[in-house]
Amino acid sequence: MRLVLAGAVAILLFATIGQLSHHGDVSAGGYAADTLPFLGAWLAFARATRRFVPTWLGGVILGVAIRMVVLSHYRWSELSFLAVALVFIGAVAFLVWLAGGRRRT
Repeated sequence: MRLVLAGAVAILLFATIGQLSHHGDVSAGGYAADTLPFLGAWLAFARATRRFVPTWLGGVILGVAIRMVVLSHYRWSELSFLAVALVFIGAVAFLVWLAGGRRRT
């Protein structure tokens, strides 16, 4: 559950920043196109592996591939989008995942 929550937080933050920086606002359609491929892929990998690194790599790579097909973005700039998504989602999800694992005494 912690792994799924960490990914969801990172993906929603990534999509929100992307929507605001590229479109100036946030829309339901934009959120659907940007988050659903990532959330679905992250959830599938989290359920299958229950480990952070395979979920992060597989979820983001598959999420970018699905988003590319859904939005018909067949261009080389998707490689830079993949790199940014891997770094941002990976860093944020890892921090949220770590923070969720600390036990207070």
